[in-house]
Amino acid sequence: MSLWSAVGDPVRLEGGRRAWLLLAVFALSWTLLEGVVGAQFQHPYHLLQIVWCRYAVHLLAVWVIWGRRHPAQLWRTQRPVFHVMRSLCMLVMPLGFAMALYGGMQMHTVWALFWMAPLLILVLARLWLRELVPASAWVAAVLGSASAVLLLGLHWPAHAFTVLWPLAMAASFAVYMAMTRQLRSEPVQTNLFHTAAAVFLLLTPIMPWVWTMPTLHDVAVLIAIGLVGLLGLWVLDRACEAAPVSATAPVLYLHLAGMFAIEAWGGSVALLARQGLSLVLVAIVLVIAWRMSAQGAPNPTRLERH
Repeated sequence: MSLWSAVGDPVRLEGGRRAWLLLAVFALSWTLLEGVVGAQFQHPYHLLQIVWCRYAVHLLAVWVIWGRRHPAQLWRTQRPVFHVMRSLCMLVMPLGFAMALYGGMQMHTVWALFWMAPLLILVLARLWLRELVPASAWVAAVLGSASAVLLLGLHWPAHAFTVLWPLAMAASFAVYMAMTRQLRSEPVQTNLFHTAAAVFLLLTPIMPWVWTMPTLHDVAVLIAIGLVGLLGLWVLDRACEAAPVSATAPVLYLHLAGMFAIEAWGGSVALLARQGLSLVLVAIVLVIAWRMSAQGAPNPTRLERH
């Protein structure tokens, strides 16, 4: 039995459930990208080089899949500035992460603060997208953020202003999702092209200063990062098209659970028992999100600007 026959064809599912499944695939692809593929490097590379290579592969794949016959369809849009601003959100996340670590913040604290992102998505959904956000969405997002703190812990950095970096990461991701929802009338290949284009062009002049020649093994890893990343962004685009972001934002906590599962593999029983309790909150969040996607998905669209 295939996955789709088990859960239903996602194309035929109602918008909320289809978006739920698509965003779950995005969260799991994100986990694969960071927890599995990204861990295979044999040598260290500058973060900007990895980001540049990722989007170089991304752009090449978009051209191969959609742009060989009609390449102008990739970049032709009536909202070029909007696309550029959305693309730059994809640069704020890795830069914010790097600056937080450079400022002395522990990695777990960075991610614990980042997981305010679903709450920020709901704020933007209500104030910017004019969606009717159900109370269950707020409850799920609060429980998910609490799970992040319990799983990862918070260690206040020596310089308080350092916390602005992970908060900037969270805000940039929330803005990216809200902007993607607003671009749902654009062709998916146009959205995917512009997602990578501005970051790629901005980083290209910097590459001679940070470039390290990768081994063949690491070239394969970089290609895999680009392809898995493209798949994840394609799925995210489809999810934002299928339903309001407020209906599915809590599903993102699947990534939190997946990364914890990878990190805790082989850990002590005490660690698994203590932190595993907080995964119950993640499960509750997902149950709420699943029920919300079926019952509340049509309603949030009533106030959306079209």
